[in-house]
Amino acid sequence: MATPKNFLDLQNGFYNALAQGLGYSNQDPFQVIQPSPPLASGADADALLWAYLNNIPVASLTQNTVFSGGNQFLANYQGVMSALQAAPNQFKSTIGQNCYNDYVAARKAKEVGPTPAEFRDWAMLCDPCSAVATSGASALARAMLDPVFAAQNNVLPYKPAGTEPVDFMPGYQKMLTLLKAAPSRSFSVSANSWQSDVSRTWTQGSNSGFFGLWGGSSSESTLSQKFASSGVGLQASFENVLPFNATPGNWYSSAAFGMAFNNPNKKPWDPEAAINWETTFGKSGNLQRFATSLLIANKMAITVQSAATYNEQEQQEIRNNSGAGMWPFYSTSSSSGSSTSVAFNTSGNMVVQITSKPDVPVVIGCIVLSAAQYLGHEAEVSKYFLTQFYG
Repeated sequence: MATPKNFLDLQNGFYNALAQGLGYSNQDPFQVIQPSPPLASGADADALLWAYLNNIPVASLTQNTVFSGGNQFLANYQGVMSALQAAPNQFKSTIGQNCYNDYVAARKAKEVGPTPAEFRDWAMLCDPCSAVATSGASALARAMLDPVFAAQNNVLPYKPAGTEPVDFMPGYQKMLTLLKAAPSRSFSVSANSWQSDVSRTWTQGSNSGFFGLWGGSSSESTLSQKFASSGVGLQASFENVLPFNATPGNWYSSAAFGMAFNNPNKKPWDPEAAINWETTFGKSGNLQRFATSLLIANKMAITVQSAATYNEQEQQEIRNNSGAGMWPFYSTSSSSGSSTSVAFNTSGNMVVQITSKPDVPVVIGCIVLSAAQYLGHEAEVSKYFLTQFYG
């Protein structure tokens, strides 16, 4: 227990305090998520919630979440599916090249579903597929028994990446119902009681990419270091905290993905494909780990007390930038449900208040599993499917 020497010490101390306050041990694969804007209800509520699950976590105790076109579950998964070879089947030869091309286009346009019955109903109404509607449905039924073929077929409507919402189950409304029934959590840390040792955590202490005193600031800046090293006390309470678990939608196949993971450099991988096991699951792979559970808070109240003495110029600089949110969650003041305020006493000491309104969820962390943990249970199933379809 000690006063942090720098901002990294403070961030590590906050990680330990938050993890313990939420009921996790130092050995659990917990990750702090920053910044933490509220998840407002509305038309985009599901999409924003699922974006956290679609984001691939970095190997850091703190995740500075940026939703971009890269490093996302669905897009990277699509790449894997394109690099796998389905077992030989008669579907394409049964319906012919022209009908097959029309079917693939219809699947991408969501004009027809993946099941044999849906193929039959669609084929009966269009040329040149009407003549092979029944035989094609039978051939498709046989082909869909292969997990790789079925997975490639199911993900077709989600191509190209970004044109289809990334769905997980359940959605926002179910999450909100569960959140209201979740237990409360609270913790506090005095200025000289921070525990900054993170050497035994799931990243062996790796913690990077976090902001400084305010959102977007550098943790190495003069003001950030002054804040961190001059004594910081924190009180935090959450009326409810929910470990929210959700599973990918119909675009995802654990069977096919498990076959890919458990058979490095073997079938069903296409040896000619640019994407392979190493680029996916290896040391530099883009699907090494997954956010399997989001830690979502309701009605949070955070008080941060800084013992540093800030002169008038420093106070003004902090006030001018506080709109970007303040450590530790960088929740900005907004009509959607959060508030951040900064005040200074006559001695120049600072108090930061961060709150969120009731029934306005805030994502504050997640549980991260490695690909081996995420897909470990598929090992025996993978062997079975590989034998059944590839000999």
